[in-house]
Amino acid sequence: MKKILGWFLVVHGIICVLGAFSPFYPPVFLFYWFSRIHFAINLIIVLVLGVSQVVFGGYLALKKEGRQMKWYWLAIIVVVLVLLLLVFPTLEGLFTRF
Repeated sequence: MKKILGWFLVVHGIICVLGAFSPFYPPVFLFYWFSRIHFAINLIIVLVLGVSQVVFGGYLALKKEGRQMKWYWLAIIVVVLVLLLLVFPTLEGLFTRF
């Protein structure tokens, strides 16, 4: 049962990450609609939650009984992936004219 839940988290996390840049996925759209924060902060929140779902879902789906992974490695993976996903919007914002 944990493996199935893990794969559902992976799929939903990928959909949330893809929906973060174009909010056509209903949960992401509703979050952007009701949240009165700057778009960049909303984007970071959605990316952190989406990447967290992918990482922890993959951990649940691929976890073996005898091996344990420390929680801080998962947190480092989440932070690195979110920073990598934010590079493109940041560079695009730097090189566009206002």
